[in-house]
Amino acid sequence: MQECAKLCDNLTRKKPAEDWFSETPLKRCLKTLDLTSIGVGTVVGSGLYVVTGELARDVAGPAVVLSFFLAGIAALFSGICYAEFGCRIPKAGSAYIYSYVTIGEFWAFIVGWNMILEYVIAAASLARACSEYVNSLAQGYVYKFFMEDIATWHVPALGTFPDFLAACLAVAFMVIVSLGVTKSSRVNKILTFINLSVITFIIGAGLYFVKGKNWTMSFAPYGVSGILTASGSCFYAFVGFDVIGCASEEAVNPKSSVPLSIILTLLISFLAYFGVATVLTLILPYHQLRKFAPLAEAFAQRGFNSAKYLVATGGLCATMSTLLNNLFAAPRLVYSMASDGLLFNWFAHVHEKTRVPLRATIACGVLITVVALLFDIKQLVEMLSIGTIFAYTMVAISVLTSRYTPGVQSVTLQSESSRKKTKRWLESVCCQKLPAEGKDEVSPKISYQQVATNEESSLDTSNKPDEKTSFRARIGTFMLTLSITGMVICLTRAGTQLVRGEAWAVLLCCIFGIMIVISLVYIMRQPKNSATFPFMVPGVPIIPAITIFFNVLLIVMLNHWTYIRFGVWMAVGLLVYFFYGYSHSIQSFRPSEEPAESAFILSEAPDFGKEIVESPSHFHRK
Repeated sequence: MQECAKLCDNLTRKKPAEDWFSETPLKRCLKTLDLTSIGVGTVVGSGLYVVTGELARDVAGPAVVLSFFLAGIAALFSGICYAEFGCRIPKAGSAYIYSYVTIGEFWAFIVGWNMILEYVIAAASLARACSEYVNSLAQGYVYKFFMEDIATWHVPALGTFPDFLAACLAVAFMVIVSLGVTKSSRVNKILTFINLSVITFIIGAGLYFVKGKNWTMSFAPYGVSGILTASGSCFYAFVGFDVIGCASEEAVNPKSSVPLSIILTLLISFLAYFGVATVLTLILPYHQLRKFAPLAEAFAQRGFNSAKYLVATGGLCATMSTLLNNLFAAPRLVYSMASDGLLFNWFAHVHEKTRVPLRATIACGVLITVVALLFDIKQLVEMLSIGTIFAYTMVAISVLTSRYTPGVQSVTLQSESSRKKTKRWLESVCCQKLPAEGKDEVSPKISYQQVATNEESSLDTSNKPDEKTSFRARIGTFMLTLSITGMVICLTRAGTQLVRGEAWAVLLCCIFGIMIVISLVYIMRQPKNSATFPFMVPGVPIIPAITIFFNVLLIVMLNHWTYIRFGVWMAVGLLVYFFYGYSHSIQSFRPSEEPAESAFILSEAPDFGKEIVESPSHFHRK
C-alpha cells in the first residue's frame, strides 16, 4: 500500500517553481512581431486555399462564414488559456510544461508525447503538400519521374512512390532551423508576409466580382446541422497557435509578448479565413465551386485567369511557412522533455554558437524526412487532431485547477524603475520621515515597519486555499470533465433519440446536465488563490468548462481508427516513460518547499531568469 502511494506521488509530482524561471541556454531574441508571425505562419496555412471551398461546396454553403465565426470563438477560448500560461511560465514545451506545472508529470508526459507526434506528422504532411504544389507547377513531370524512373510499390500504409522532393524540402528547412532562431524567424516573416499579401489581394480583388444574389438565393442550403458540422472542420484551421508557447523560452519579454501574440494570431487568422470565405462564396454560387483549387478556378470563371499563379504562390508560401514552424517547434518540445529527464538526456544539448537544440533538431528532421519520403500521409493525418485537441483540453483543465492551488506566485508587469517610484510615493503618502540628525523634531517620532502582504498579515485564513480545498477542486474538475464527456457522448450518439423525445435519452442528458451544474457549483465554493498575472482567463470556471466542452466534442466525433492508432502510439509512449522517463525524472527532480504566496515583478531585461524581484513593501504607521 505504501508503495502504491509512493508511485502515485511520483506520477503526480509537479515541476518546481525555481525551474520555471531558471536561466535558459537558448537565445532570447524573439519580439512580439516575431512570435505573431510564427503563430500566423502556422495557423494560416494551405488549408485556407483548399478547405474553405470544400466546406462551402459540400457542407455548409455560404453559411460557412458562420462556421468560421463559431470555430474562431472556440479557438479563442483555448487561446486565452494558453495566453495565461504563456505569460506565467516562459519555458519551451507549451502544453507539456503547463501540464507539468499544474497537473503532474504523468499527464505532462502524455501531452508532450502526443505533441511530438502532432508536429512530426504535420511537418511530414506539409512537406508532401509543398511537393504537390511544385509538381502541379511542373505539370506533373516530377511525380512522373519518381514513378517511372525510380520506384513504384503498393504496400499498405506506404505511399505509391518515394517522394524525394518532399524529403529534400524537409531537409532544407531543417538546415534553416539549425542555423539559429534569428535566421529561421527572418525566413518565416518573409514567407508569412507574402502569404498575407496574397490573401489581402484575393479579398480586395474579389470584392470587384462579388454578387449579392449568391447569398440571398440560398445562404444555408444544408441547414443548421451543416453549419455546426463545418464549424468542427473549421476549428482545425485555427490549430497551431500553441507553437508560440514552444517559442516562449526564446522571447525577449514573454510575459507580455506571448499573450499578445496569441490574441493577434487568432484575430489575424480569423479575418483571413472569414474574408476569403466571404469573397469566395460571393464570387460564385456555392455549388459551382471546384473541388481542386477553388479560389483560382473561381477567379478564372470570372475572367481573371492570371489569379491562379498568384493563388499558387500564396499557397506554396503558406505551406512552407507552416512546415518551417512545425520543424521549429518539435525540437523545442523534445529539448524541454529531455531537460526534465523524461526523454533521453542526449537531446537536451544546446549548440554553443547557434543556441539551438541541434541534436533534437536533427533527430526530428530525420524522422520527418523519412515519414515524408515513404509513408501515406493521408492515413496518418487523422492522428493529428486527437493529439492537438487533447493538449488543448489539458491546458484548460490546468487553468481551472491552478486557480484553486495554494502558493501560486503572482506575476505583474511593473518595471524596476516604476517599482522604486511606487515605493517612494507610498512612503510620501503613508509615512512621515524622521528629521535629519541635528535638527529639531517638528512632529512626534514615528517609526516604520515593513509588513507582509494582505494575505500573510490577515488572521482570517478561511478564504485561502490549502491542500484540502485544492484536492476538492481537483475532484470537482475531474467530475466536471467526466460529466461533460458523458453529455457530449449522449448528444452525439443519441441525437436521433433525443429528437424523438425518447425517455431514456432525455433522462440521461438531464442527469449529465445536473452533474455538470453540481460540479461547477462545488468548484466555485472552494477558495481561490489571490495570484494575478499580466493576462488571466476571465470567468473561471465557466470559460474553461466551455473550452473543455468544445474540445471533448471534437474528440468524440473522430473516426474509430484514429483511436486505434492513438492507442498504439500511447502504448509506445508508456513503455518509454516507465522504462526510462520515470526513473530519470526522479533523479533530475529537485524537490522544494511550496513557495509562499507572493508577488513577483518582472522587468524588461532580456534575461528572463534574472527578472524576478520582490514587490514593493507595504508601510504603515506604528
